[in-house]
Amino acid sequence: MDTTTFLQRHLEASEDETPRLIEMANTALVEGTEYSVANSSDDKLWRYLQYPYYLGLFARRVINASGITMAVKERLCHAVLQINVHLDQGQEPGPGLFQLSAWLGATDLLTRDDFIGLRRGLVWLPRLTKSYIESVDFIFPALDGLLTHKAISHEEAAEFVLMVLTAKEAIGSQGREIFDYVMEMEKMDADLRRRICELVVGNAIPFPRGKFDHPIETSPDEKDRLSIRFLPGNVRRRAVVWLARLGQSPQDLLKELLKPGTVRDYGGDQVASGALDLLDECWGDIEEEFAVRLLKRAADLPDTAVRKRAYILGEKYLGLDFLRQSLDDKAKSLREWAEERIERRESGEMPTPDELRAELEEEISDREAA
Repeated sequence: MDTTTFLQRHLEASEDETPRLIEMANTALVEGTEYSVANSSDDKLWRYLQYPYYLGLFARRVINASGITMAVKERLCHAVLQINVHLDQGQEPGPGLFQLSAWLGATDLLTRDDFIGLRRGLVWLPRLTKSYIESVDFIFPALDGLLTHKAISHEEAAEFVLMVLTAKEAIGSQGREIFDYVMEMEKMDADLRRRICELVVGNAIPFPRGKFDHPIETSPDEKDRLSIRFLPGNVRRRAVVWLARLGQSPQDLLKELLKPGTVRDYGGDQVASGALDLLDECWGDIEEEFAVRLLKRAADLPDTAVRKRAYILGEKYLGLDFLRQSLDDKAKSLREWAEERIERRESGEMPTPDELRAELEEEISDREAA
């Protein structure tokens, strides 16, 4: 086997396409690696293209090229995604996982085998690298095709969303943006979206060891890798609001989540902050006495970042009388913050609605969440 044979036999490239594809393969490797064309040959190029990573670099260039037939592009996309099924520990998948999936989805050529290959590629992404991160311009259309695919079950789709959200090597800091997009996918079943929210709110880690029944057969090594992925905290926060938007009672959620010890571990304060976001969103739709009781409960929770948000939300709806409670907070940093804030208010410096909203929407930092 050599590059020419691979292109013509497996991709069914024509004799006219073959030289151009070889040129694109060389260019992709030169620009993406330390590959040198100085002593390049058909055999040398093929030795590289047998590895999923280099094949992926090549495929990303091909699908954007004019003059290459759809059939060649399709076969190459399938090859890059599906070869991941045969990855061994320590091998890298090809880059462009979402870009290639998006292209297949847009052309109605995405298959279940592509989904299985993408899933396994996400499992075996190398840790601590940014070389796989893709723009939401690719991630969104890929999810459109995958999450509504008739050959993918609800449980598989739910697991896949969690895998994407925890694969920081593939999405970087785009977790909340991706989560909102998934929740807004009206063509995706509402029960599936609620199921995803429930998993996000209820689990600090989406795949706790021995506590998650994977819908696809998963080896012990893969389970171990999946179990150490932390869900972005701001996604847990957002999921609380989405649970209410998707039909769960806001009152029941607020009563359950704004009490000590309900959701702890990593990201527990994010869940409580999500409950405060929900309280803000539905303040005018619930009895004020009930809302004030919840707010006081939130101001007594153990997380400093959550109590601070409760005081700000109380100021928004109840004024300085509620904010003054923060002067007796158990955290010195919050007492000092409250003294300075109240002094400004009493001197006539009042916040605009936009300023209060910006404060309430501010993300909890890793330092605050620790």
